[in-house]
Parts: sequence; C-alpha cells; structure tokens
Amino acid sequence: MYHVLFLENLVKMKLLFVSALLFWCILDHGASGVDIDGVSVKEGDSVTLHTDVKTKQQEKIRWYFNDTRIAQINGDHHKICTDVQCNEGTERFRDRLKLDHQTGSLTIMNINTTDAGVYKLLISTSSMDSEKSFSVTVHEVPDVERDKMKRKSAKEGESVTLDSDVVKNPNDLKVWYFNETRIAQISGDLIDICTDVQCDKGTERFRDRLKLDHQTGSLTITNINTTDSGLYELQINSSRFSIIKTYSVSVTAVPDSAAAAAVAVSAVVVVLLVAAAGVIYYHHRRSIQARKNGKKTLQDQDQEIGEEESSLIEAEASQMVAADRKSLDQTQTPQMSFPGEESTVHAKTQSTGADGEESTVHAKTPLTGTDREKSTIHSNTPSTGTDREESTIHAKAPSTGTDREESTIHAKIPATGTDREKSTVHSKTPSTGTDREKSTVQAKTLSTGTYREESTIHAKTPSTGTDREKSTVHSKTPSTGTDKEKSTIQAKSPSTGTDREKSTIHSKTPSTGTDREESNVHCKAPSTGTDREKSTVHSKTPSTGTYREKSTVQAKSPSTGTDRVESTVHTKAPSTGTDKEESTIHAKTPSPGTEREKSTVRAKTLSTGTDREESTVHSKTPSTGTDKEESTVHAKTPSTGTDREESTVHSKTPSTGTDKEESTVQAKTPSTGTDREKSTVQAKTLSTGADGKESTVHAKSPSMGTDGKESTVHAKSPSTGTDREESTVHAKSPSTGTDREESTVHAKSPSTGTDREESTVHAKSLSTSTDREKSTVHAKTLSTGVAKGARVNQTETKRIK
Repeated sequence: MYHVLFLENLVKMKLLFVSALLFWCILDHGASGVDIDGVSVKEGDSVTLHTDVKTKQQEKIRWYFNDTRIAQINGDHHKICTDVQCNEGTERFRDRLKLDHQTGSLTIMNINTTDAGVYKLLISTSSMDSEKSFSVTVHEVPDVERDKMKRKSAKEGESVTLDSDVVKNPNDLKVWYFNETRIAQISGDLIDICTDVQCDKGTERFRDRLKLDHQTGSLTITNINTTDSGLYELQINSSRFSIIKTYSVSVTAVPDSAAAAAVAVSAVVVVLLVAAAGVIYYHHRRSIQARKNGKKTLQDQDQEIGEEESSLIEAEASQMVAADRKSLDQTQTPQMSFPGEESTVHAKTQSTGADGEESTVHAKTPLTGTDREKSTIHSNTPSTGTDREESTIHAKAPSTGTDREESTIHAKIPATGTDREKSTVHSKTPSTGTDREKSTVQAKTLSTGTYREESTIHAKTPSTGTDREKSTVHSKTPSTGTDKEKSTIQAKSPSTGTDREKSTIHSKTPSTGTDREESNVHCKAPSTGTDREKSTVHSKTPSTGTYREKSTVQAKSPSTGTDRVESTVHTKAPSTGTDKEESTIHAKTPSPGTEREKSTVRAKTLSTGTDREESTVHSKTPSTGTDKEESTVHAKTPSTGTDREESTVHSKTPSTGTDKEESTVQAKTPSTGTDREKSTVQAKTLSTGADGKESTVHAKSPSMGTDGKESTVHAKSPSTGTDREESTVHAKSPSTGTDREESTVHAKSPSTGTDREESTVHAKSLSTSTDREKSTVHAKTLSTGVAKGARVNQTETKRIK
C-alpha cells in the first residue's frame, strides 16, 4: 500500500515538473522570438507601422530599414530624429517619415518601390529589450493608372466612386475622411458601420448621399455638387499597421434651368431696349428738323411723352438686368469655377468608309492655377476593320511648376487579331529639375496568342546630373507556354563619370520545365578608368533535376593596364548526385607583361562519395621569358578512405634555357594506414646541356610498422659527357627491429673512359644485436684498359649495447 502511494506521489511530482518546464519554454520562446508582419501596399499610398505601446521616460524606440537606422525617439523626447537627422548621407525618404510622439509608430508617406524591404523596431527599457519586424512589399503602379485612381473629376449631379482597391479582411477597419472629418466607417465583420451624421453628429453634409460597398469598403457619392470638392482619405487599420490612401475630387458647376431662364429673359430685355433706343433716336431726329422749320406738330407732343415713357422703360430694364446678374452670381460658385472650353469635330468619308471624331476639352482652375487640356481622336476604317483611339492630356500646375503630358494610343486590327495600346507619360518639375518620361506598349495577337508588354522609364535629374533609363519587355506565348521578361537599367552620373547598365532576362518554359535567368551588369568609371562587366546565367530543369549557374566577371583598369576575367560554372545533377563547380581567373598586366590564368574544378559525387578538386595556375612573364604552370589535384573517397593529392609545377625560362618540372603525389589510406609520398624533380638547362632528374618515394605502413624512403638522382651533362645516377633506399621495420640503408652511385665519363659503380649497404638488427656494413666499388678505365676488380670491406659483427 505504501509503495503504491509513493509511486502515485512520484508521478504527480514528475508531471508538475514537466508542466513547469513546458510553461517556462513557452515563456522563453515568446520573449526571445521575433515577430515578422507582412505589409503589401501600392505606390503612392502611405503606411503606418504600429508599436502597440505608449512611450515612457525610460523607453527608447529605434527604427531600422535594411539595418540602417532611420528614426529614433526617447520616452522623454530628449532625442528625436528621422532619416538624415539619424545618419548623415542616408536621405532616402526625403521628409516622408513621421513619428508619433505618443506611441513611436512610424508613418511612411507617398511610398515607392525603393522603400520595399524589412523594417525593424527595437524597444529598449531598463528591464528588457523587444524586437519586431515588418516586411513591406510595394507594388509598382503605372502613372496613368495611379492618376486615374487618385484624381476624380465630375459634373454636378453625377455619381463618383472611390475604390478601396483592397480585399476584405475580417480584422480590418476602413474609415473614410473628408477634409479630416470622418464621414464613413465599416469593419470587416460588418459590426461597426456608419455614414455621415451617424459617424459624427452635426456633420450632415452629404444628407443620405453616401453609399458603402460591404464587400470592398469602396465609397460612392451620389448627386455630387461643388461643395463636395476636396481631399478624401481612406484609412485601413489592422492591429499591427495602417494603410492610408488619398483621393482628390473636383466637381464642375453646371448652370441650372432657372439660371438659363434668367439669361434668356435678360437677352429679350436687351433686344427690347435696343429697339426702343432706335425708335427714340428716329423721333428725336424728326423733332430737331421740325424745330429748325419753326413748327411743333402733334407728333412732337407724342414724342415728348414717348421719351418720358422710354426713359422709364429703360430704367426698369436696367434694374431687371442687374437683378438677373445678381441671381446668376448667387447660383454659381466663383471660388470653384472651372472656365472650360469643349470642342468636337465629327467627319465621315464615304470613299474609304472612315468615320472620325476629334474632341478637345480645355479647362483652367483659378484656385490652383492648373491649366489642363484633353484631346481625343477616334476613328473607324471599315475597309481594314481598324478601330483606333488616340488620347492626349496636357496639364500645367504653376504652384509646383510641374508640366505633365500623357498620351495613349489604342488600336485594334481584326484582320491580324492584334490589340495594341501605347501609353506615354512625360513630366517636368522645375523645383527639382527632374525630366521623366514613361512609355508603355501593350499588344495582344489572337492568331498566335502572344501577349507582349514593353515599358520604358527615362529620368534626368540636373541637380545630381543623373541620366537613368529602365526598360522592361514582358511576353507570353500560349502555344509554347513560354513566359519571358527582359529588364534593362542604364544610368549615367556625370559627377562621378560612371556609366552603368544592368540587363536581366527571365524565362520559363512549361513544356520542358526550364526556369532560366540571365543577368548582365556593365559599369564604366572614367575617374578610375575601370571597365567592369559581370554576367550570370541561372537555369533549372525539373525534368532532369539539373541546376546550373554560370557567372563571368570581366574588368579592365587602364591605370594599371590590368585585364581580368573571372568565370564560374556551378552545376548540380540530382540524378547522378554530382555537385560540380568550375572557376577560372585570367589576368593580364601590360606593365610587367605578366599573363596569369587560374582554373579550379571542384566536384562531388554522392553515389561514390568522391570529393575532387583540381586547380591549375598558368602564368607568363615576357620580361624574363618564364612560362610556368602549376597544377593540383585533390581527391577524397569516403568508401575506401583514400585522401590523394597530386601537385605538378612546370616552368620554362628561355633566358637560361631551363625546363623544369616538379611533381608530388601524396596519398593516405586509413583502411591500411598507408601514407605514401612521391616527389619528382626534372630539369633541363640548354646553356650547359645538363639534364637532371630527382625522384623520392616515402611510404609508411602502420599495419606492418614499415617506414621506407627511396631517393633517386639522375644527371647528364653533355659538355663533359658525364652520366651519373645516385640511388638511396632507407627502410625501417619495427616488428623485426631492422634499420637498413642501401646507397648506390653509378657514374660514366666518356672523356676519360671511366665507368664506376659504388655500392654501400648498412643494416642494423636489434633482435640479433647485429650492425653490418658492406661497401663495394667497381671501376673501369677504357683509356688505360685497366679493369679493377671488386674491393670489399666488410666489418666484423658488433654487439650493440
């Protein structure tokens, strides 16, 4: 019984310990883990990244963009900075950052594609540090589409829809503002919805003219009027960030029927006044003529009465005209008036069947000083089936100095099935001196199914002297399934003289599964004289599993005269398990005349486990005439445990006539414990005629305890006719205790006719305590005819103490 109770208590204690441990692990992970939130916005929007805290005196909040500090605030507001104030020379955002002094939240206004990246938030206190990260993605929006979304124009009585351009999220709250006053609100779960007076009492401006789309949150203003012109703002709020979108709405006043009637009455009154003035003038001339004749007829009396009546009528008419003008002034809104001129020309040509229409709208806005002209040409040609529309918008804004022209050409040709649209936006801003042009060509061909889009952006900035052009071509061909994109960026900077061009080609072919990307970067820097080009080709083939990348870097430096090419090829083939990398470096230096090339091949084969690396260095020096090549091969085979390295150095020097080759082979085999090294040196010298070769073999075998070394030297000298060979063998065998050394020298000298051979054997045997040495010398001399026999000197056996 006691044993059972003891076991139950032990189990309970163990469970409590495990639960506490798990709870601690959860707390520790939550404290040390870094949250990353993904934020996706479009160009031109603003985004706020929330800290979810209220700053205190002991807190320090720092914001980083791609590891560069861009904003900081202390709880006591002792130190506050943004962008260039935090780090000199990092004026990336240019007054587009705002810090909330209560929470430390960061707002990025008018965001663009260069602002995409990782934003890191660090909150430091005396007790702990916390970290959050936001991954911000910015989608590029063409200027034409952005202007169409952000700027809305309408006439009184029409309806205008402001699109939210986002997908509904249950956690998002969308709030609409008009001139900083909340006018509408909708939540993702449709719990919190309000419009106009429901949102803020006393703001009954729109009077049931607002409609909210419950799916997207878009806002529609019905029966719009001039007082609705202004700035509208949409805030999309989530728990970690907010997105702000702005819209500019302008409403043109349209004269109503009462005003038109007043104008018509005024015109009639003016006509009557002119007629009355004519009658009065006629009678007045007749009365003057009668007075000259001294007569006063009844007509004169009638004329006097008529003049009085006419004066009364004229006074009443002038009062009516003044009243009509006052009523017209009251019906219109002078401060929002947009003087406009609209012209339309419509023409048909029966011979060709062409039907053309040209429309021009010219408007000026006194409030902002904007001068805007829109021209549209629409033509149909039945003979070819062509439907063509050309639209041009030209706008000038004196307040900012911007001069902007937007041109669009849309053509359809049924015969070939082509649908083509070309759009060009050209803008100049005198304040920054920027001259920017963006051109887009989009074409579809029904016969082949090809879809092609070409975009070009050209910008010049006189302040920095930068001339930048970006070109992108995107095409899809359904017949082959190919999806190809080519992008080119070319930039010139006169201040540094740098000329840089980057080209990228990305293509996918579903039929073969190939994914290929080719990148080329070319850069010239006149200040240093460097001309550098880097090319990379990256391809994947799912059918064979092959992954291949080839990179080439070529650089020229006129100051030193160096011409350098570096090439790398990396290949992976899962089918064979091979991972291979080949690298080549080629350099030329004209000043000393050196030409050097280094090549490296590294390969791994998973099936055999072999790891092989081959390196070759080739160099030429014209000043000394030296031609040198060094080669190294290193291979490892896990199956046998062999580690083998072979090194070869070959050099030629014409000045001395030397031709030298040095070779070394080293191999280790862990299974047998063998360590073997062979070294060979061969040299030829043309000036002396010497031909020498030296070879050394060193081997160790731990399994047998053998340590052997063999050395051979062979030399020929044509000048003296000497042929000499020296050989040495040294071996140790711990198992028997034998230490043996054998030396042989063989020399021939044709000049004296001598043929001499000397041999020495020295052996020690620890087991028998024997120390033995044997020496033999054999010599022949052809000139004297003497043949000397062997002379043997043999030592006695000595006991080794």
